[in-house]
Amino acid sequence: MGRKEDFFAHIEEGYKTKGDYIAMGAAILDGEAVTNALVKIPLKTLNRHGLIAGATGTGKTKTLQVLAENLSDKGIPVLLMDLKGDLSGLAQPSPGHPKIDERHEKIGFSFTSKKFPVEILSLSEQDGVKLRATVSEFGPVLLSRILNLSDTQEGIVAVIFKYCDDHKLPLLDLKDFKKVLQYATGEGKKEFEESYGRIATS
Repeated sequence: MGRKEDFFAHIEEGYKTKGDYIAMGAAILDGEAVTNALVKIPLKTLNRHGLIAGATGTGKTKTLQVLAENLSDKGIPVLLMDLKGDLSGLAQPSPGHPKIDERHEKIGFSFTSKKFPVEILSLSEQDGVKLRATVSEFGPVLLSRILNLSDTQEGIVAVIFKYCDDHKLPLLDLKDFKKVLQYATGEGKKEFEESYGRIATS
């Protein structure tokens, strides 16, 4: 067997799956996609953590889109945080392009243009189904990221959440959070310092 045939056999053997799977594309040898040397992800492994990383323009968003489309085809709902709006095109069928046809032929996929069921959810004033969440549900880490807090401020937020957890106090909205913060730096300052350490008033 030649080098290409050996490579094909290696990929075929390495990506054998017992159950259903998602085909992500074809393996590449010497910069060229090897037709039908499919890279497969078993569906049963998609509840694990993963990371898609790469420089700008290397296909991170497209990879995410392929995952979402394949999962949708399998009847599995997907929640995507689309901060830049790159993935909204899932809702419309592709107009097609010669490069798409050429790429699919190289990979060994047939290409059918289709749209996918999409429901836009929003936390802001943008169009879409408005999501509501309590401050408690956000948690200290996500809340700190949204508020773009410093490390010191993030630590204080964590302490506030811990205090509320310990005392079974729900944080429904930012007014609740501000009240606890005012208490921790005001009349409840001594109690806080004894159990949780000093909180900077600034």
